[in-house]
Amino acid sequence: MIDDTALASLQRSLGEYREAKRKTKTRLAEIEAESEMLRSQLATIDAIIAQTELALRKVLFPTDYQSNYQSGYQSGYQSGYQSGYQSGAPDVAPYRPSEAEIEAEVAKLQQNEQSSNVRFNDFRIPQAATIILREADSPLHVSEIYRRMAEGGFEFRGQHQLITLAVSLSRSKRFRKVAPGTFELDPEYRAGQVA
Repeated sequence: MIDDTALASLQRSLGEYREAKRKTKTRLAEIEAESEMLRSQLATIDAIIAQTELALRKVLFPTDYQSNYQSGYQSGYQSGYQSGYQSGAPDVAPYRPSEAEIEAEVAKLQQNEQSSNVRFNDFRIPQAATIILREADSPLHVSEIYRRMAEGGFEFRGQHQLITLAVSLSRSKRFRKVAPGTFELDPEYRAGQVA
């Protein structure tokens, strides 16, 4: 026959292990979601880099783009319009972008960069705030966390956005209030103990 205290001890241990498993699964799901968001951000950054490199090449090496344009123009001309000319395409002046075209291209790139600021686009408040506080590596006031989240593309809803942020931070086990309106990551969360 099994001793009642031993049975109670085993049941308690089983409950503790199940709770630890649940917390670990929850933390793993958060990390996986965060990693997926980071992959998405990397893809966006790669696209911005490619656009910027293309624009820089157009500005720095206009003759390369002119020759590509000219060769395409000549092949189109030779295939469809050559009936009146023996020698091929007519003389075409080398293409050089005007300052207005360069400024328009730069403005377009800046607009794309601003509109593609989606760092925290699909995040919830705790996820975005966690990243910001990890990067800061020091406590931050709610207004500073709010500013950095907004710069990263986080879309707050409602009228009292700072209050919503402060309440969310104070309710989460991830954060610890260290001064009025100032939070840091809980050291236990940094160590992976808090889900």
